[in-house]
Amino acid sequence: MKNNKWIVILLVSLFSFSTKGFGNELLQKAEKAYDSKNYKEAITNYEKLVSDGYKSYQLYFNLGNSYYRNSELGKAIYYYELARKVNPNDEDIRINLGIASSKTIDKIDSKENFFISAVKTNLLSSFTTNTWAWFTIASLIAACLLFFIFVNSTSIPVKRISFLVSCILIITFCSTYFLGYSALNAKVENKFAIITGKEVKIMNEPTPTAKSKFSLHEGTKIRVVENNGTWLLIKLDNGNEGWLKVGDVGII
Repeated sequence: MKNNKWIVILLVSLFSFSTKGFGNELLQKAEKAYDSKNYKEAITNYEKLVSDGYKSYQLYFNLGNSYYRNSELGKAIYYYELARKVNPNDEDIRINLGIASSKTIDKIDSKENFFISAVKTNLLSSFTTNTWAWFTIASLIAACLLFFIFVNSTSIPVKRISFLVSCILIITFCSTYFLGYSALNAKVENKFAIITGKEVKIMNEPTPTAKSKFSLHEGTKIRVVENNGTWLLIKLDNGNEGWLKVGDVGII
């Protein structure tokens, strides 16, 4: 039995090693193709890594760059968005996504005040939900410690300072809790997608024979309201709604 156990462990280890080697080989091929400006081959290899289950913001970022260089704006923005979702604080992702987004055709006015909308979006996406949670926990623990010092200290200056700082930390706790909760709600309730086709017709019903309401072009970011497996009900920032096929977008 012991021998069989070690054989199983050895086989699993060999399988893991071979899989990692296969992934590294594909990555090297993709990087070499990109450096040689053979963007189609780079895309093929990067996509194979994604389909094999590899996930990292560097992989998504490199794939986004490859699509951008291959003049596939919609897919470039889609993978930049995936990279930003994994690592929201990376400056290179932010810059490249901004450059690519500035080249989209559709300019959709938002019903919400642009400044407020931009600040809210940037604030909530500046950290992951886990980071917001750690900020909340840390501020609460620090506030409790300082309040303990305030109660037990005999020094008037120490009491004043500890009380003041603990009040500030309580406010920080409430703020980070609210922001973290809002970020979590946005992550769970709000699903977004990127138009990946050159031009996609938005229908008034989820059927092939339905009438077209309007068209959207590659790279446009949309909110997903409903997904029935084949069709998506989408909503734009200006309030317009309609249906499109799942295959016409990349869901973030």
